[in-house]
Amino acid sequence: MRMRFRHHATQATRRITRRYPFLRYLSILTTILTCAWFYALYSSERSTFQSHIQACSWDKWEEWPHHATPHHLVFVADPQIVDPHTYPGRPWPLSSLTETYTDLYMTRNFRLINEKLDPDSVVFLGDLFDGGREWATSRARKLTRSQREILIKLGILKEGEKEGQKVARGLDGSDNGESSKGKSINKRSLDSYRYAKSHPHSRIITKEEHNIWPRDGKTDLREFVHGEDGRWSSYGDKQWNLEFERFGRIFFAPEQLYPNSDRNLVPAWTEPTDSVSVENGANDLKWEQYAVGGRHRLIKTSLPGNHDLGFGAGVQLPVRDRFQSHFGDTNSVYVIGNHTFVSVDGPSLSAFDEYVMGNEEISEERRVNYQHLWKPADEFLDDLSKTAPKVVADALNEYYPGEHETRGYWHEVSDPKDTTHQLALGAKAKKNPKLPVILLSHVPLFRNPDVDCGKDRERGRSIPIHRGYQYQNVLTPTVTNRITKKASEAGDIVHAFSGDDHDYCDITHRFNVGRWNEETNKEQAVMQTTREITVKSFSWAMGVRRPGFQLVSLWNPVDEMGNTVGTPLPTIQSHLCLLPDQLSIFINYVILLGWTLLILLIRAVVVGIRNKPLVDEEDGENDFPRKLSLPRYQPRSSSKDSGRANGYVSPNENQQNETQGRQRASSTSTSTANVNNNNLSVQRSYNSRTRSVSPAAASAGMNYNFNANSHALPNLQDKSRPLIEKAGFYPELRWQDPDDSDEESHVGEEQDSQAKWKKRKRTTSRARRAFNEFIISVAFVAIPCGLFYTFLIKNG
Repeated sequence: MRMRFRHHATQATRRITRRYPFLRYLSILTTILTCAWFYALYSSERSTFQSHIQACSWDKWEEWPHHATPHHLVFVADPQIVDPHTYPGRPWPLSSLTETYTDLYMTRNFRLINEKLDPDSVVFLGDLFDGGREWATSRARKLTRSQREILIKLGILKEGEKEGQKVARGLDGSDNGESSKGKSINKRSLDSYRYAKSHPHSRIITKEEHNIWPRDGKTDLREFVHGEDGRWSSYGDKQWNLEFERFGRIFFAPEQLYPNSDRNLVPAWTEPTDSVSVENGANDLKWEQYAVGGRHRLIKTSLPGNHDLGFGAGVQLPVRDRFQSHFGDTNSVYVIGNHTFVSVDGPSLSAFDEYVMGNEEISEERRVNYQHLWKPADEFLDDLSKTAPKVVADALNEYYPGEHETRGYWHEVSDPKDTTHQLALGAKAKKNPKLPVILLSHVPLFRNPDVDCGKDRERGRSIPIHRGYQYQNVLTPTVTNRITKKASEAGDIVHAFSGDDHDYCDITHRFNVGRWNEETNKEQAVMQTTREITVKSFSWAMGVRRPGFQLVSLWNPVDEMGNTVGTPLPTIQSHLCLLPDQLSIFINYVILLGWTLLILLIRAVVVGIRNKPLVDEEDGENDFPRKLSLPRYQPRSSSKDSGRANGYVSPNENQQNETQGRQRASSTSTSTANVNNNNLSVQRSYNSRTRSVSPAAASAGMNYNFNANSHALPNLQDKSRPLIEKAGFYPELRWQDPDDSDEESHVGEEQDSQAKWKKRKRTTSRARRAFNEFIISVAFVAIPCGLFYTFLIKNG
């Protein structure tokens, strides 16, 4: 049974290889290598990414009470979409591949985050683009005469003033570029303008490196100025829009935000109150956020980075306006998970105070010249004491409807010297609801350069204090203190998150912040401890081998005034989630490719040496394969001349008088020029020829009439003749492939092969055979693996 199965398998294999000749090169070794590549590709492009995301599941690190319903948030920092600005020295193929694979990497991970972790909110920490600050903006059309007259009547423009032109104003409101020189400035302004000298370890760059262009009061602020000596002047607003579309495909597309679901981007409106939505923290009692299979995600992308706007004095108004028109206000306050998020435009605010050359203090004149950059962020911080309670009250009204009256500013006139009025305002401020504050800044807050960032940092121990073209590693102490002091007026700063550094850093700050004393109805300074986490870059092309993102779990049950209900616990928990090392994946591919080529090369050499080189079938008459056919015999010309019986051939006779007694049967061994009465060639007809002839059948069927006058084959059934005279008439039987013995497929070939003019073909050398075997085996492995890899890439 076993032999029969093996026989049938062998025959089936032969039939398949005859139909598909290329399958003859298929071997067990190439099959094993192909399977190994399939496993490596699927593991690297699918399993590895899924396992890294699933390892960060919320239930594996959260430590809330069993009845808690926390809000899940994800921080994404520094995606910095790769563009021509990222690697300007790379040639075209490599730069395009880098752009493609970085987009693919972030697309795959962001979709898996939403699919496996299902966060409630996603907040970006700046540097959405890499060269966004370098791409020129489109210029607005100039105002017509009638439009200008209307704006002048409205007081927006002055006579002789062009739209967008900066008019230098002093801190006290004086015009004409006189600033505040020779005028009085209050003590608060002087304190805020004091410049904290840079740390001794800091590196100060030159003016050329900083690339600060002067603002003299007559410069058109709406005119874009190219940086880096006009290196990127050929790129304009079209390039920025293309990158914005790429960013949208990665992070805004519905298939990315809501994979494997039919959820909509806009919540469904329902008349009755949805209890499930309220329990899980819906923004409105009548908004059903769980209508179609899951919660709707809140996406915040308005926090800018230095690669989006520039830094400090390098920020340009048209660049910032373009960013705000697409992503929202760069300074914002909002409530997520019963926490107040304060997002500050640090790059613009740094124009107020930044590290400059020579350890010089920032002059007041310089601050005035750049106040169009830092003033919006500064005013935002000043207004936090008013705007933040409104935002908190609106959020609390969703849980306690009607508890907080939504109203605008107090419309009343009072004497500023009236202390009773000040006490009343203090009492009203005391009743403002507050929630724990989470501070967001793209650039990390100031710290000493030797502060350890923790064990999860890849490069070095701390964030160095450096300054270069359009970047600064940390904010200055002046800007840091200003941000923390103003943000603390919205509530206690329980945590801070930043980006920019691309690597992880976890430190604890101690700040002097203001607190309202209920007993004295005054504000007093209090030392506060705040933890800051610098989130890793989300891209694998930003200098870190292990990119990542930050998971944040928020749970803060509150009363109608925003106070935590029950036992006070930390209201925020955080966890670092690392992503796969894409560079290691590529290195593993290269190693596997090297082993594959080496193994196939060794196999090809062994096959080339072990097997005898094949000889072409058309190598001449002597090398032509024998065919299964009738024998050919030529007796002596006359029996009387030799005195022997007809049909006897002497081996010692001269070849001129007699021919050989045994010859190979050939259907084309004779031609019309050699046919005579003394020679007879027996040739079977193509119509009557069979596949094989057995000796018994042949002897039984060969009964020829012997004519003494013509030398023909003797009668093989004549038993009176001795057996020796019948020798040579039974051809040597040899099995050949039926296709090889199929005479119809070789018509006209044998005669050509015996032609004297045909040149003998060379045999295939062992080296050539090994080379052919290597190329074909590589193709057998590369083609299916390449198709499978293309499928994995195309389908994310």
